Amino acid sequence: MIEFFDLDQENGVASFYDNHITFNKPMIKYFENAYRVRVGNDIDAKKVYLFIFDKDKALNGEVSESSLLKPSFSKTYVRICSKQLTDFILKSYKKKIIDDVPLKFKSSFDEDKKAVVIDMEGQIV
Repeated sequence: MIEFFDLDQENGVASFYDNHITFNKPMIKYFENAYRVRVGNDIDAKKVYLFIFDKDKALNGEVSESSLLKPSFSKTYVRICSKQLTDFILKSYKKKIIDDVPLKFKSSFDEDKKAVVIDMEGQIV
């Protein structure tokens, strides 16, 4: 039996560094229209949600501008830079970055919530 590779089946990964979170190439498509993101932390479910805001939604005044973060884009990754954010999330789950080695977690897109999800139980070793 022949099994074919499909890029959409490649696992999404969120890598936590000291001052940013980087999402790998398979996750880029979910950030295509992102002008800003809003991050929510569900400690009980052990999941971090990134809600995507296009420019109109980000600037309409419904959400405080201070709760929106700007993503940075490359051809191979998306990055959210904020030391305060990484500290907040990692502290919530009692995780630490040691010797500058990033912590990697499974990530996916939740169609119901329309958000990128980082599974904080799904640490990749």
